[in-house]
Amino acid sequence: MKPILRVTIPRRHPGVVLSCVLMGTAALLRLAYYLPRRMDAFTLWVQLLLPVLAACAFLAGLAKQGKWAKPGVLAALVLGVAFFLTKAFTFTPIHQVLCTILYLAVLVLFSTTLLGFLPTKKLLYPLFGLPLIYHIFVEDTRKYFFAEPPVPVWDWMPEISVLYIMAGLLSLSIALETDPI
Repeated sequence: MKPILRVTIPRRHPGVVLSCVLMGTAALLRLAYYLPRRMDAFTLWVQLLLPVLAACAFLAGLAKQGKWAKPGVLAALVLGVAFFLTKAFTFTPIHQVLCTILYLAVLVLFSTTLLGFLPTKKLLYPLFGLPLIYHIFVEDTRKYFFAEPPVPVWDWMPEISVLYIMAGLLSLSIALETDPI
């Protein structure tokens, strides 16, 4: 099967720059939050190493550009999906199923879009935008903003990191340029 679109990641597009800033900040937030803590190997791997390695692959691919941009972003995507899937095992069963479906959809839709096999990138907007909106306005308002007792802002850092990852992927999706082959 041959690609039907030529998909490029424009280096200086504001959406690409913003996605790099968001991914870098997400990694820094995770490092700042988790490094001072004592962690078992599983937590170290899932909560710190997977997302930080994903951010590094993402940033390296986009910084290098050329033939390295797509492999870097795809490697970051695989690492990120592994992070989110593993994290989903801590959710309620229904939330776990819904999130697993979402994460696998992200893997398939984003990678096939980036490689030019889907005829549009517009499917990516709701794929990243709707969960971002849901987290901010539904889940996070309950867990953080209106929690009783109040949650210290420092304890929001892992969730803010996740929001930055989602926003970074949305921003990159908007910035992708597509041309028919």
